[in-house]
Amino acid sequence: MLAVVTMSIMAKISQTHERFLMWISVGLITVIAFETLAVNTAMPTVVKSLDGQNLYALAMGVVMATQLMTTALAGPWSDHKSPQTCLYTGVVLFATGLVMCTAAQDMTFFVCGRAIQGLGGGLCVVPLYTLVGSSVRSSLQPAFFAAFAVAWVLPSLVGPAISGFIVEHASWRIVFGIVPLVLLLAAPSLVSITRKIPHEASPADGSRIRLTIGCAIAAGIGAAALQVISGSQPESFGPTVYVAIAMLAVWTFAFARPLLPPGTSVARRGLPATVLLRGIINGTFIGVETFLPLLLQDIHGWRPFQAGLVLTVGSVTWALGSAVQGRLSGPVWRARIPMIGTALQTIGIALTIAGAFSEVSGLVILSAWTISGLGIGLNYPAMTVHGLAMSAPTNHGRTSSSLQIADTLGASLAVAAAGITYAVILPAQSPAFAAAIGLMALLIFSGFLMSGRTQPVAGTKEAARLEASFAEE
Repeated sequence: MLAVVTMSIMAKISQTHERFLMWISVGLITVIAFETLAVNTAMPTVVKSLDGQNLYALAMGVVMATQLMTTALAGPWSDHKSPQTCLYTGVVLFATGLVMCTAAQDMTFFVCGRAIQGLGGGLCVVPLYTLVGSSVRSSLQPAFFAAFAVAWVLPSLVGPAISGFIVEHASWRIVFGIVPLVLLLAAPSLVSITRKIPHEASPADGSRIRLTIGCAIAAGIGAAALQVISGSQPESFGPTVYVAIAMLAVWTFAFARPLLPPGTSVARRGLPATVLLRGIINGTFIGVETFLPLLLQDIHGWRPFQAGLVLTVGSVTWALGSAVQGRLSGPVWRARIPMIGTALQTIGIALTIAGAFSEVSGLVILSAWTISGLGIGLNYPAMTVHGLAMSAPTNHGRTSSSLQIADTLGASLAVAAAGITYAVILPAQSPAFAAAIGLMALLIFSGFLMSGRTQPVAGTKEAARLEASFAEE
């Protein structure tokens, strides 16, 4: 998760303090990333243990809905008040939610814990970026942000497999309980290192901040409500529920519109289409990945550790795709990346549908997810570079925020849509998996069809900025 926060020039901290801030920040991000990714492998065992398989999608997705609410709050809180109090509040909420999950004896309490975990997670990373931007020497900041990126990537490579091993040989509760213990032990160091960092609060545009936060909370509530519906029993779905789903979808999109560039909902050429495509590729990837461990364990009889390895393979090819796109330069190749990336992701997700049936080897899913990971790896960072290149420097913060919101909103809505589809068709599990993944395939195919619209209209300021960015290469 990235946030760009504009800070005034202030006194920098000592080199020793910088090193401590580096280690504690990287450690905190690593812990958050591990917990975020490790849950995927553990969740099938959790829902069986707590007898709540119909709440699977809700338990997975509610974190993203509540995180959307507090991510919008974290920026103004860090900018105009105190990044330290924002960070401490986030850590406490994150740990509290995990403790609730660890102690849960039923799925309702577990889901509440997940919701609180998401509220905390949305408050944790933004203030870290603020503290680095305000207190670390400019020459050292790239090293900090590179370390933060590694802190997100490494858990994606080892987290699912470690989680699967713990679930198999010990208890799923350890996956949730170990992180609060680590945070408790690290809390004195976290407070000691961060509390003395100077911060100069910047002037606030109160009306704009209230609009942003209000819309984010309303959109998050709509997404969370859709996920609650995904936890309904199959017999509960009728005309009234379908009308409620439609109304909640309209509600969520209506309140999300002010958070995104004008024209995003209609894929207007240039930045709006770029932000929309980013939401689609991330949403469909997370929407399918959410169900893969459950599918592999229930349909193909794979152990949690084996199912976790599939997610790890997807992370490896994601990293490979990111590395490849970083070496592609020039307007011709950069313009082709959105089409190539979405094509690969569409093929991968479409192949995954076949793996929903026991007659087909689970290795098909492994192959399919290898392709999907490569596709999103090509596209995800490329859309960041592309979006920023089309934006004026004074709007880089807003563009980065729009991309981040598109990520969270896309994932939250995709998980809700897949979860509702899955719930409607249960207890026929294979068809339910196939339908949920098939919906994601249709969504990513729509992304493929509109991928060319990420290129701005010739002669516009966006096109001029994009061309200028190539001249700087």
